[in-house]
Amino acid sequence: MKITRRDISLAAGASVVANLAHAQLGLGSLLGGGSDKGSGNIDTDVKSFLDKSINIEKTMYSAQLAIVAAYASEVDRAKMQGSLDEMKKTTDPKEAGAKFQEVSESSSAEMKKLSSSADFADQTKNLSEAKQKQVATGVFNFLIGALQAKDLLPSGQAVMKSASSNPMNLTKVVPIKDALPRLGNAISLAGDVIPKFVNVLKGANIKVPESSSKSTPEPLTSI
Repeated sequence: MKITRRDISLAAGASVVANLAHAQLGLGSLLGGGSDKGSGNIDTDVKSFLDKSINIEKTMYSAQLAIVAAYASEVDRAKMQGSLDEMKKTTDPKEAGAKFQEVSESSSAEMKKLSSSADFADQTKNLSEAKQKQVATGVFNFLIGALQAKDLLPSGQAVMKSASSNPMNLTKVVPIKDALPRLGNAISLAGDVIPKFVNVLKGANIKVPESSSKSTPEPLTSI
């Protein structure tokens, strides 16, 4: 895959999405940006970003799968469990990025569909207690990941900007170019859709714990 200076500009535009979500989430200082200063070594900076991004994205997309699986049929839930197991084992940035993109697109679309359905509240109230708690855990974990993603965005944008001054470095930042829009989209989802899940869970007398970028996600291995 080739990367162009236009790609760098588009990826940097993920901050626009992040800023919109900042206002929508209403979480104040919890959404404060992280450091945008790199080490000056492109290889070190790319590795540092990807190490963090992969962990954050695993948290977010595991959470999305958990949320959607709670409402799914047993056949679909089994497929999602397979996706979860596969995603957790992935370490190669290229393979991870492809899997993250797949899971993000499918589960985000399903979350949006669920949250806009006329019987969303009734569906949630009719879930078993265990599945209601699974949704709450998913929401909690997703918010942690989204807050961490917001903190990480500036460093990724800084690496992209740095790479733009040296064409030899452009191919090295392809995984970052691909990750930034995913992180921005996840932050947007946290602002647009997640509050609807929080509200219906509240209606079912299930409270989602307060989260911050420093919170520890709850384990999600079986959905």
